[in-house]
Amino acid sequence: MSNVDVAVVVAELQDLLGARLVKAYQPGRDEIRLRLHHKERGSLDLIVEAGRRIHLTKYKRPSPRMPSGFAMFLRKHLGGGRISKIRQLDFDRIVEISVERWDKKLKLVAELLPRGNLVVVDEDEKIVLPLRRKTFSTRKIKIGEKYERPPSRANPLEMSEFELAELFKEAKNGKKEVVKVLASELSLGGLYAEEVCRRAGVEKGNYAGELAESEITAVRAALSGLFEPVLTSGKSKLKAPHTVVEKRGEEKLKLDFLPFELSVYKDKEKVFFGSFNDAADEFFTTQIAKEQEEKAKGAREEAVGKHSRILKEQEAALRKFKVKEEESVKKGELIYARYNEIENILREIGKNKKRKTVKLTLPNTSLQLEIDTSVSLHKNASAYYEKAKVFRKKRAGVQRALAEMKKRLKAETEKAKEKEQARTRAERTRAEKGEEGAEWVPRKKEVRRKEEWYEKFRWFETSDGFLVLAGKDATTNEILVKKHLQPNDLFFHTQAEGAPVAVVKTGGKEISEEGLREAAQFAASYSNLWKYGFYEGECYCVSGEQVSKTPPSGEYIKKGSFVVRGKRRYFKAALGLCVGLEKEKEKVSGRLVACPSTDSQREKLEKFVELEPGSGSGDLEKNELSMEIVRFFAERAEVKVAQEKVLSLLPPGRSRVKRK
Repeated sequence: MSNVDVAVVVAELQDLLGARLVKAYQPGRDEIRLRLHHKERGSLDLIVEAGRRIHLTKYKRPSPRMPSGFAMFLRKHLGGGRISKIRQLDFDRIVEISVERWDKKLKLVAELLPRGNLVVVDEDEKIVLPLRRKTFSTRKIKIGEKYERPPSRANPLEMSEFELAELFKEAKNGKKEVVKVLASELSLGGLYAEEVCRRAGVEKGNYAGELAESEITAVRAALSGLFEPVLTSGKSKLKAPHTVVEKRGEEKLKLDFLPFELSVYKDKEKVFFGSFNDAADEFFTTQIAKEQEEKAKGAREEAVGKHSRILKEQEAALRKFKVKEEESVKKGELIYARYNEIENILREIGKNKKRKTVKLTLPNTSLQLEIDTSVSLHKNASAYYEKAKVFRKKRAGVQRALAEMKKRLKAETEKAKEKEQARTRAERTRAEKGEEGAEWVPRKKEVRRKEEWYEKFRWFETSDGFLVLAGKDATTNEILVKKHLQPNDLFFHTQAEGAPVAVVKTGGKEISEEGLREAAQFAASYSNLWKYGFYEGECYCVSGEQVSKTPPSGEYIKKGSFVVRGKRRYFKAALGLCVGLEKEKEKVSGRLVACPSTDSQREKLEKFVELEPGSGSGDLEKNELSMEIVRFFAERAEVKVAQEKVLSLLPPGRSRVKRK
């Protein structure tokens, strides 16, 4: 992280003030994870990695089986304390987190610059415990020593135009390039230093000491304009935190993450986030995930490496034997093709000097023949053909071994892959269960949404916005009527035995005819009419004040049953339901809901499965149907829904999938 990145993250982390530190973990050599609890935001994880980063994370990270000494110290001395202050020291890559507890006040200092450290400091600025003990020329990081932070550079956010001009003049007597002065002396880093030069209209290679007064003014204005969100420390001013993405082949690589847009990346693809913490989290987690994949790939390659090496050696031998075989055949054929010419050459050689073996290269050929003069040329040619046969046999043997090795390599590769997948699944399961010691498989934490009170029942909203509730059994029927049915609400029920109660929460307001028919269809669809395979049923409606648990004198009504007095209104209702995901609303992510299968209700759903009563052998029982619906949402909507939740929304008996 650059100084600018740290400044923006710290501005966003001001929301954590008052959060309680629950626990500390050390998943990596330089990394700690602080589990926090905020009264409004719930459980949060803050990652602090020395020399690299600080940000909130939404990704699960299992903890080591045995907590480190540093993590245990943080738990003992900071656990239960509340964060009272988070600040960046002088626009440097140093963040100070103050934690107050009933018995003490301590600070955790995170040094995010190269060779950084994590240090616990007391109220007197004495070091209580460092992550690593170190000694530098200007300071000592040891228990009991006074904490001295690394030397800081000038703060560009507080620097006046005069101070900036003086800095430019002093930089190697003014003979240092302006971009280098901004990058190093003001700790902006190369990316932001170049952006300042572009915005100021100053050539980055110009000498800092030779800038005109107007150019210095332009540089100061560019600094103020670029870092306005940091200067104001307000998230409302922060625009478009994002990651920069580049497509390479089929893969999309994250190149950088930024709190606001820079001209250097104007032509690059960007992915925007709600906060800079989220952008940083996505960027670093992707990096770590890639490292994990490379590690797993290395393990797989090691497992199959031996067989792969043997395979390469065999393929090389196969090529060699093939070349030798072809060469031997060509030499045998050459002897017969130029028989007389070779005889004359051997005769001339024999006059000068007698040699048993003669090496000769004929004109217009690159092949060198080795002739045994003690035997005829026919036998020499035959000898080359015999050599070709030997190489052919060797080649056939290597081919058989090669085919066998390919089978073994394929089996070994699949075995290694299956082993890795099984390990990944096991580690993911352990991570989801919160077990300590599991290796990390990057996976976002599932943020559990707090359910509304009415989600304990079956429910939907009518096309004109009225909430309709239905019981699931005798107990929920009883609760629904006793606790939630008001005199001016509407009560729906069918004459069929085993039907649920349906209540429309009107609050005395007038409901449309369409809304009434939707409620009637909802009530009828969950009755035993569905179980018996009816496609239409009768449902009546009364006001809440007509419903009572008081039976006539001398009579008894069982649990989940009610006495209805007075005039009733009857509806003919077609049976049909949709189980689907609600389209996202403000502050509410898509919820799984069951509703009547009408056009207006289907429009409210992102993805859905439409059901109708079934009675044939090809229709599905509830358990089988629920699994099919779970698979549908996993494949089509990439959403994992619990089978138990789906089961609770299904009507009784068999059903047929009408469409999805």
